[in-house]
Amino acid sequence: MNHQKNISGKELEGTITSDDILGKDVIDLDGRFIGITEKIFIHPETLDFVGISVDKGFLRKGLSIGSKFIERVASHAIFLKISISNEIRGLKVFDKNGKKIGKVIGVNLIGSGNEIDAIEVASAIGSIGVGKKLVILSKYIDKANYNILLNVTKKEVMDMQIV
Repeated sequence: MNHQKNISGKELEGTITSDDILGKDVIDLDGRFIGITEKIFIHPETLDFVGISVDKGFLRKGLSIGSKFIERVASHAIFLKISISNEIRGLKVFDKNGKKIGKVIGVNLIGSGNEIDAIEVASAIGSIGVGKKLVILSKYIDKANYNILLNVTKKEVMDMQIV
């Protein structure tokens, strides 16, 4: 926190500096590590804080996060108000009865936002056939946290697929 006075003599106590943001861990609503803050975006005319850029590591595409999605800046990390949709890649997918369907291999987002349109799922061995890929619309996702739980059965998922 800054304890200086600005040019007009007003206290700057309680403000945040770029040092408080840059290089910090970014943690989503589910507690997942997203990456490290690498840039701060400021509107050129209003000088309002617009958001941050997150470095997700070597060979991984970076991410920009708008200020409205930031919950708070702590001394050790930046906490988000949302879960990052793309971070569900690799999670296991289960139907509403607990039967394993497969693993998320892709996430289709609506526009350039964070809202999921559909997930692409690679079949579990013996589940739906080796090498098959399923597309499951977001309306069939009940919960997405450490695993993906659907609100439909495995048979209903299979019946939805276009052959």
